[in-house]
Amino acid sequence: MAQYSPKKVIRSISKPLLQRYFDSRGLLADFSWREYKDGDPASIIEALDAQEARVQESVDVDLATVNELASDGGSRLIYEEASFWKRPWVSKLDGMANDYERAMLALIEERRLVETVLAYNEIDRFSESRWQRWNVGKRLQVNDDEEHREKFKKALRAIFKGDGRGKRCHLDPLDRRDPERFCCFAYPEDYPKTDLGYDDQDRFIRHTRRTATEIIFVYRREDGVLEMVAGGDQKRREKIAEAFCREILGLKALPDPRANPPFKLDVLKRGDFAFKTDPADNVDRVELRLLRFDLPGKGYRRLVLSGRPTPEVPNVLRSLIEEAIDKTKVPLSELHVSQARLSFKFKGKNGNRGKALTFEVTYPDRCNLKDHGLDAVAKKYLSEWKIASA
Repeated sequence: MAQYSPKKVIRSISKPLLQRYFDSRGLLADFSWREYKDGDPASIIEALDAQEARVQESVDVDLATVNELASDGGSRLIYEEASFWKRPWVSKLDGMANDYERAMLALIEERRLVETVLAYNEIDRFSESRWQRWNVGKRLQVNDDEEHREKFKKALRAIFKGDGRGKRCHLDPLDRRDPERFCCFAYPEDYPKTDLGYDDQDRFIRHTRRTATEIIFVYRREDGVLEMVAGGDQKRREKIAEAFCREILGLKALPDPRANPPFKLDVLKRGDFAFKTDPADNVDRVELRLLRFDLPGKGYRRLVLSGRPTPEVPNVLRSLIEEAIDKTKVPLSELHVSQARLSFKFKGKNGNRGKALTFEVTYPDRCNLKDHGLDAVAKKYLSEWKIASA
């Protein structure tokens, strides 16, 4: 998401589309669109400044929404959702000049769809380091009825009550496709906050806001994995995840992540391990670039081996293991692989150079791959190679 600026958003959208937006809102009826020049937002900003404060605020929210979705990922989500909903205006997306226009078109055509896309985008914006994962079981029954939602909200309120917050809680469940995922946004009430500002009568006052903290849950049915983004320490996060497992997934407790971790990397230290792929996926080769070993014994000790394969030394990491590790003192079986860096090289098409994808997998539950494009291909093979336990 780009840094928000109303002028930048307006400057990035064509005159016909801007006029259509304001007409759909019943705003700026006296504005001279004939005299407006594309890319010059000053006159529109001036016209908005003359509107009531509530109108200015609502337009600002819309422009901020457009800015939020003005990216490759935002455009992809808009296209996918509009296609799934079979909206006739999906064919117009290709004719838009940029991501800002695609987001504005979606906002004009269907706000409800934009709200769904915003939720998807909120999930996708978090870096992989923020997500915590547990193997909870495949194809569990998701209890998304009112009774279980109320039980879940009650459990969350109890967790936050000890901090003097969480009196109220709101849930927004959501299903995603490709791959199939049940998602849930939870918003327990946070501490009240006070801002200095002006009201509609231009009085300088203190505004008290009852804010909420955001928690995101994603249950991957076919993988059997629960992912969660939440604040607080590890003990609190485990309580929150256990409440979800108990009330929504019908489990008795949160599974121990050490018993069945989402990622197991020790297979990569085998000398006979082969990165087998299907020709249909157009993978030219897979390279192992880095291995991080946790060493046995006392203390926090690690050994990191990193190298880039060449035609002369295609298995450079294997060679480094032989050179760096004295197996008479430390058997390879006692070395635990806690992180690996892999690189996929894809074949080019029509004379073009093929694309590359480099990513890291960290034991027990970190992987910086997304769910679409080339990342989805790599994710599939992590499962096939038994690196991912799903």
